[in-house]
Amino acid sequence: MVTSPPIAASESSTAATVAPMRVEPAIISVDGMDFHYGEKQALHDITLQIPARQVTAFIGPSGCGKSTLLRCFNRINDRIHGAHISRGAICIKGKNIHDDDVDLTQLRNQVGMVFQKSNPFPKSIYENVVFGLRVHGVKKKSVLDEAVERCLRSAALWDELKDRLHDNALGLSGGQQQRLCIARSIASKPDILLMDEPCSALDPLATLKIEELITTLVKDYTVVMVTHNMQQARRVSDHTAFLYLGKLIEFAPTVEIFTNPREKQTDAYVRGQFS
Repeated sequence: MVTSPPIAASESSTAATVAPMRVEPAIISVDGMDFHYGEKQALHDITLQIPARQVTAFIGPSGCGKSTLLRCFNRINDRIHGAHISRGAICIKGKNIHDDDVDLTQLRNQVGMVFQKSNPFPKSIYENVVFGLRVHGVKKKSVLDEAVERCLRSAALWDELKDRLHDNALGLSGGQQQRLCIARSIASKPDILLMDEPCSALDPLATLKIEELITTLVKDYTVVMVTHNMQQARRVSDHTAFLYLGKLIEFAPTVEIFTNPREKQTDAYVRGQFS
């Protein structure tokens, strides 16, 4: 596993301040990573360790690199022509995810993803949940049935949908569709669940349900989320990373970020002095 000492604030005006945190096993380790879209550098010297079975939130103004960093963890950025890591490494459970022997399908099973806009397939609720299992050759009905109930219960949807499993998923409300996408993401029992602004398109009630769900999911999964909503980060996350202009400015327990940040830029951002 890659480990790096915290960067002291005095070393560089742009270096991240990494405050002391509870000792937890790091499931994701990022060491000195630079990331480019072609010739344009999007992330600069990112170093952080994300603890297992906790919620980590990425905050910062639009265009600061939050989603880019999140999408590095399952290499979904590889789909963009010219996107590449030019320096450094990302390790998940001690394994460099850019090693030649890494299978991208297996990586994305290990690291699930929920996008900003819900994207259920135009299939039944049942078939949405088991889609990934079928792709991997699972055919036994009892196994598929168990997965559907397990995942819908985990997504707080079972009681709402248990009598509608063969209805088209596109007929669900926006909040239900997003929770269904979460259920679909956890069907393969990933270690990590990435969420890219999962509530940005939802009303306040649906947002509350997703936030409650996140606090439940973290019992079984490591959750890493991007959010523009600082109050949401404060409510649901254990640790928060503040990014600005592609740099990691500060990474610390959420309570410290919002009550006693070490960096002036962090303090200004959480106080709403810029966005």
